[in-house]
Amino acid sequence: MKLFITLLVLMVTWETIAQTKEQPNILWITFEDTSPHLIYDNPSSITPNMDRLEKEGVRFNAMFSTATICSPSRSAIITGLHASSIGTGNHRSNIPVPSTIKGFPYYLKEKGYHTSNNVKTDYNIRNQKAFIEECWSESSNKAHWRNRKDNQPFFSVFNLNESHASRTFVWKEEKYKKEIYNKLPKTLRTDEETLILPPFYRDSPEMRHHMARIYNCINYTDYRIGKILEQLKEDQLEDETIIFIFADHGEAMPRGKGNGINLGHRVPMYVYVPEKYQHLSGLKMGKQTERVGSFEDLATTIMSIANLPYQPYMEGTNLLANDYKKTHFYGHKDGADDARDITREVSDGRFMYSRVYNTALPEMQFKHYTGVAKIYETMRDDLKNNRLNDDQKNIFTQKRDKEMFFDLQNDPWELRNLANDPAYAKQLKKFRKLCQNEILKTRDLQFIPYGEMMAMSKKHNMTPYEFKTDESIYPLKEMMAQINIAGEGEKFIEKQLKGLKSEHGLVRYWAAYGLKSQTSLQSDHYELIHELLKNETESYVQIELATILCINTPKHHAFKTLEKYALGNDYFDQWHALRNIFDYLPNQENYNGIYSKVIDQLPSKQKVGKKYKNIYFDVIETAKSGLYMNRWREQ
Repeated sequence: MKLFITLLVLMVTWETIAQTKEQPNILWITFEDTSPHLIYDNPSSITPNMDRLEKEGVRFNAMFSTATICSPSRSAIITGLHASSIGTGNHRSNIPVPSTIKGFPYYLKEKGYHTSNNVKTDYNIRNQKAFIEECWSESSNKAHWRNRKDNQPFFSVFNLNESHASRTFVWKEEKYKKEIYNKLPKTLRTDEETLILPPFYRDSPEMRHHMARIYNCINYTDYRIGKILEQLKEDQLEDETIIFIFADHGEAMPRGKGNGINLGHRVPMYVYVPEKYQHLSGLKMGKQTERVGSFEDLATTIMSIANLPYQPYMEGTNLLANDYKKTHFYGHKDGADDARDITREVSDGRFMYSRVYNTALPEMQFKHYTGVAKIYETMRDDLKNNRLNDDQKNIFTQKRDKEMFFDLQNDPWELRNLANDPAYAKQLKKFRKLCQNEILKTRDLQFIPYGEMMAMSKKHNMTPYEFKTDESIYPLKEMMAQINIAGEGEKFIEKQLKGLKSEHGLVRYWAAYGLKSQTSLQSDHYELIHELLKNETESYVQIELATILCINTPKHHAFKTLEKYALGNDYFDQWHALRNIFDYLPNQENYNGIYSKVIDQLPSKQKVGKKYKNIYFDVIETAKSGLYMNRWREQ
């Protein structure tokens, strides 16, 4: 019997060794905040390593981040689900996910892979520490495939931050010079005078200097990529390793990152599959592909490569499959730092459709973290002094249309909205339908205000992912009647007013949210809204109704409602009320007292519980935004 058990153990051991020996190594290099506009076929960026990958591997021309900012993008990458499917669409939120949803490296680790992550995580979920420990054999700034056991296959991730917004324009010039420019070989520095400048920027020496900094950060990122690839070569692993290189969302520059257009979503991506593993790829090396892919596909792709079973909860498809059928991507823009907004995007690679639910705001919405940077100061100074052409001015001043539709082949910088062009009516209708179908198919959770999502999760003792299919808890189908008419104009005012009488708070919220963008409300409408505000029980609906009244009459006594929540103790309501005051109310100088009082009354961040640290940040940054912009207006 002992002999039989010994033989059985040996057989299982040898079978495991044989399996792992045939598993490909996977090197994954993620870099920050970069659009393909600034790399693909652009002589202003100097990227010899990515250029080599393009020649030897596959360049993806239609790869998209599901979100337009770091943490929700990384939620999608690690789980294989849209962040909007699990409730993590707001940047740096604290939403729980079911324990059955794993970070996909967990499955590789279970299969015998050495999984290493160097070093950024930013997965945007609650209990992130335990989640990370479950995924990774090691996650630190020392993590490396070189730390694995002999002959152990690896999935090794390196996250490069040299092209992050902090580097491209937020840091002071001196720090950028020290950390990026001075480390970059002179032959890899972009020339300010000859670089390609996006047409929505004024062509001036100042803007060229700002733009050169962005290119140089990309150049230095490529330089770092080269150093990692050199290590792979040193270890004689090039023929044994499948390589993925991609950015985590669109470009870290004004109008890019955080914006629900192609420039915020589309990313550069290169994949190299060595000859030994060509049977795993339906794509030939040395070619470009127009396959439409997005970040929920990455987990499925890696698991397919590693011959792991498909997890039914995942939403992606294998990007390298022989029978690839995906035709479009679905993406979202939600809360980003202290800004509140919501748009939904669909693209087939050629056209980009964006549904804008808040038509009261322009594209360029102020966020304190980035808004105080020199590049924004330059642009605002040009705006104030009337130095900008219409395209450059409109991103600051023009309210958005309810739908944006761009022909990316003929308008790569997205300056000509075709949504109102009759020649594109048929295509527009197709993309609109795709967008609405994706919202319902994925049961998109981000139509719930962040604070209410947290409250619902606590009330029902369920994660948002678990309650999202229950219409009695999350009445998305009924909500869609209001969501779909937000921004549609005065012909839907009566329907929106009727929605304010729904028994569901979320339906009432979306009726109020849509009314906030209306510009043709009459006195009887305001009277009805005022009466309904008196009986409204949900704080997040009260804030919207009070905002509508105060937009029309700044000194309306409904402002007491906004003031109550702006100076209250609930961070979610506080952020909502403060941001509405900042974004929508005229005569901003009247609110300096509230902005200052908020900052004075808030506790120090050391006294804020971990669960509320990020929403606390949104509150204080909004108050700082108000004071900063009022100082700028006075200059």
